[in-house]
Amino acid sequence: MIRLSSLFQTLLVVCSIWRGVEGQMIGQYDNRHRIWARQNGNGNNNDNNNNNGQPDTSAFNIVNGRIFTPGLGIILAPQPFTPMGGDFLHVAIDVSGDGKLKVPPQNRDDQLTQVFNFTMFLTSNTLQKNFTISNITTTTPPFADIMNQEPGSTVKHVNFEWPDCLVGDGKEAIGETARGDYNITIHQNFRLNGSDFYSIFNLPISVTNSIEQFPGANQLLTNPAPGPLSANGGRMNCDMISNPMMSFSALVQSVNNPPGQPFQDIQIETSGSGQGGQVGGPGQANPSSNGNGNGNSNGQADAQGQLGAAYKSASIQYADVAFTAAVAVLGISVGW
Repeated sequence: MIRLSSLFQTLLVVCSIWRGVEGQMIGQYDNRHRIWARQNGNGNNNDNNNNNGQPDTSAFNIVNGRIFTPGLGIILAPQPFTPMGGDFLHVAIDVSGDGKLKVPPQNRDDQLTQVFNFTMFLTSNTLQKNFTISNITTTTPPFADIMNQEPGSTVKHVNFEWPDCLVGDGKEAIGETARGDYNITIHQNFRLNGSDFYSIFNLPISVTNSIEQFPGANQLLTNPAPGPLSANGGRMNCDMISNPMMSFSALVQSVNNPPGQPFQDIQIETSGSGQGGQVGGPGQANPSSNGNGNGNSNGQADAQGQLGAAYKSASIQYADVAFTAAVAVLGISVGW
């Protein structure tokens, strides 16, 4: 028999997760803290009346415009609830953990913490749409592994060409349009402090700005090049990049979130390479007294690292040599 209290607790957790679907992580942290309840010190206040009619972004962990996800990726663009349009969707994500992790062409294999891969989809629960943005199926952007794009850059960019069913302006349904509210759904497969995790994060946007039927040719100068494109260089048919919608329960069961938000709640550990950093060991402060018996004291502190000690020793030797040479020269001068 299921205890009523246990059933109520389960329902409460599920409802809490459901409330956070739009623009939130899928699932929960191990300690059952919802991500939206701990953002920016705002608690779980989702009262739009306090936001002057603007969408409530207190559910997001936003620091100086950077959106921290439940994984290692930090989203730089776009911002939540941004109206989108133009030739293509631009996504920028910091994959270096704010500079703590290696990115190609460096070897990024780390036994403690590393990004395995990112995949992205454009999804809408209300419209039942699921379009592939990046899924590591080809070597051509945006389907290529974004970790291998833009070698040496800690920020990776994905430029997703809007498919043909999103052409139009505003939200009004025109023909076969599928315009409206969407999530940029980011799947992350990563290792954190020696344990492997899998997270899904939804960043809400609205496809409401103008999208022309034929994208401008100048967009091809963008790096990485926008895509995918049809055989004639136009917008892809939506059916070509469409995927079945997964049920919410299946999504929740698929994730394995870390016990807290990386970088904010969890200190990141890496194996380290022994390269860079301080030269020499920590210094020593040893005050010493050099009394001369006449009441005069010349106390001084010797605070230096190993390199400092070696340098000091070399300096003394150099001074001795220089003094000897000076005496020799003086002797020669006197002899003249």
